[in-house]
Amino acid sequence: MAILTVPKVLREKLGDEGVEALITLLNEAAHHERNNLLGILEERFERRVTDEGARLDKRIAEEATRLEVLLAETEKRLDHRIAEEVARLEVLLTETEKRLDHRITEEVAHLDKRITEEAARLDKRITEEVVRLEALLAETEKRLDHRITEEAAKLDNRITEEGAGLRQQIAAVDNRITSEMARMGERMAGMRADLIRWMFIFWVGQLGTLIAILFAFFR
Repeated sequence: MAILTVPKVLREKLGDEGVEALITLLNEAAHHERNNLLGILEERFERRVTDEGARLDKRIAEEATRLEVLLAETEKRLDHRIAEEVARLEVLLTETEKRLDHRITEEVAHLDKRITEEAARLDKRITEEVVRLEALLAETEKRLDHRITEEAAKLDNRITEEGAGLRQQIAAVDNRITSEMARMGERMAGMRADLIRWMFIFWVGQLGTLIAILFAFFR
């Protein structure tokens, strides 16, 4: 650290050159003292760091040893606790399996009994329904037979009536055809007589024309 001011009395006695020399001397002494102090402090700090490092290493080794022992004891206790819990859970699991097996057996027996009862009830219900449906089917079949018989009788009567009507219509048609045939026979007879008459007239005309041609030719 540099000295900036010098007392006036000392400056008057020493002069400017003396003051500058004194300031230089003091600065060098302060610098040397500071270097010495820094060396001492650095040495003390290094020794302190070395001591603290050794102490920390020892503490760390002790703590590591203690933690290893504690970890081993804890692991041993945990292994023992885990073994006890596993044994307890195995016993509990065995008891639970037994209870569940017993419960399942009871439920299966109960369900079998209920299924048997339901099957018997359904068989009885199905038998009753089959009997009822068979009776209903027999009644329906009987009604249908009666209805079919009635409808067949009605159809027979209607067919008989329609047959009688058709026979009457056929007889009327036959009579009409007979009368028409008679009229056509009469008309054909008249047409035949007319045809013969016209043919005779045509032949006579042709014969007269031929005679006239021959007469004219031989003259």
